[in-house]
Amino acid sequence: MRALDVLWWLGWVYFAAWAALPLALVGVVGPMLGGMAWALLAPWSALLGMATAHRLLPASEEGTFQLFADRGSIRWALKGWAPSVYLTVFQPVFFLSPLFQRNALRAFGARLAAGAWVTTRTSIREPHLVEIGRDSLVGEYAHLACSYQPRPRTLVVAGIRIGDEVLIGAHSILGAGCRVGARSTVEYGVVIGAHTTIGEDTRIGADTSIYNGARVGCGVRIGKSCRIASGAVVPDGARLPDGTVWPAAPASSATGGGP
Repeated sequence: MRALDVLWWLGWVYFAAWAALPLALVGVVGPMLGGMAWALLAPWSALLGMATAHRLLPASEEGTFQLFADRGSIRWALKGWAPSVYLTVFQPVFFLSPLFQRNALRAFGARLAAGAWVTTRTSIREPHLVEIGRDSLVGEYAHLACSYQPRPRTLVVAGIRIGDEVLIGAHSILGAGCRVGARSTVEYGVVIGAHTTIGEDTRIGADTSIYNGARVGCGVRIGKSCRIASGAVVPDGARLPDGTVWPAAPASSATGGGP
């Protein structure tokens, strides 16, 4: 643990050195032009250094690990270091540029199809575990959480897959191992637990919570402020009104394909 802490701080020194590299131009073109050149080039020079280090580090593994006590958790910490540091510094401003955004995320291993888009405030700290399909959007303050601790010192790591033409609304959270099918919409403030699958052409209303391991079918319509229990199955074509708790008591309010 102490060795990882030391490596973390040394990593910031490495990052600062790459970010400062364009300052060498100050001696060539003068302080004013050199400062302007640094502001434009620092994100790219830092990306070169951090992405190179990221690619040289061993691949992150998916699974359940003992935090900082086995190979999987150590690889998770090492692989997540470079994108976490880099995106914390440069994402809030420079992700306004689609070109920069796509190059940065892909440099850290994200699989982005044509037209895939995240915002300056989307939280992705493990891009190497994320896949976003064609023409999909992940909104502001949405969090793609590819790892979590279900209990102290236990770490779960799993990738997140988002299909084509999907909207993930602002302030939503997708847990590790989530799958969201094509043409689905996840509205504002939805929480989707780990290892949950959302089928194609499904709409999930704002402020709904879907707990770990649930299965939501294709063509489903879930209203606002619903609660889907852990491990529950919502069948294809189901319609759940606002405020539904699923599975419900025998007198279920769901229609169009109850269990």
